Amino acid sequence: MKQLSLHARLPRNFRSILTNGWAERRRNGAAADCFLEGPCCDDRGWLWCVDIANSRILLLSPDGAWGVAYQYDGWPTGLKLDRQNRCLIADNRWGLLRLDPAIGKHEVLANSFEGAPLHGPNDVTIAANGDVYFTDQGDSDILRPYGRVFRWREGRELELIATGFPSPNGLVLTPDERLLYVAVTQANAIWRVILRPDGGVGKVGHFVQMSGSLGGGPDGLAMDAAGNLLVCHAMAGCVIAYDRLGEFIGRIRTAEGLIPTNLAFSRREPGRLFVTEAETGTVQTIRLDHPGHHPFVSE
Repeated sequence: MKQLSLHARLPRNFRSILTNGWAERRRNGAAADCFLEGPCCDDRGWLWCVDIANSRILLLSPDGAWGVAYQYDGWPTGLKLDRQNRCLIADNRWGLLRLDPAIGKHEVLANSFEGAPLHGPNDVTIAANGDVYFTDQGDSDILRPYGRVFRWREGRELELIATGFPSPNGLVLTPDERLLYVAVTQANAIWRVILRPDGGVGKVGHFVQMSGSLGGGPDGLAMDAAGNLLVCHAMAGCVIAYDRLGEFIGRIRTAEGLIPTNLAFSRREPGRLFVTEAETGTVQTIRLDHPGHHPFVSE
């Protein structure tokens, strides 16, 4: 069985227990001095990620130095970089945000649908043409399956892609962008959404039924260039890989901690995978056989 290795640990002076309301609302009051999520690699080799517990966007340099790129009054849970290297942020409190690091300001792209506030966005992914897909999780679960997936396009109305999810979390497009995979945490499953060439949406169905974990489930998703799906199994201490047919490929254990939250491939080192682990506040890594799929990078 493969295992991640430690890449970097958030230093003590970067950790603090901030009363921002997130722990009370989403973690039943269980405070944390940090909670790393949403890793994303840029072309320079820097790793971006969110720290939900301290309402900030962090940067990790190639030589292991940490920095705070942005801090604000929010609950950032997911992050991706667009073609202009702006941060698209799924904020569980404020909606879908876009941060331009060059000017140090963010704007709200979407915070309501049909006149009602969003439930609480969780994660985000970007298509090659710039379309943004994000999950709207809130407090949805098996008994309250009202979680949703949206598509945001510049200059257009927010579009509801699918609803009825018990806790939609991470999401990722296949390399041909014909399928959108969604981690459905409280169902312990991966669902798929068919995306039609005309922009319409086909049927939604199960792709993989998972099992186990100590109260968590599938969280962040990533796709390699061969079409294999990698899944962070939160509260199970591992990343699980499936091929494009949904067949189990293998399990990668964490170096430490049971809460791998999300993962991202390097753009500079083919096959290098980075994983954020929230229990220990670490970034862990492994080199795999296939490079990651990046919609803005030629493969």
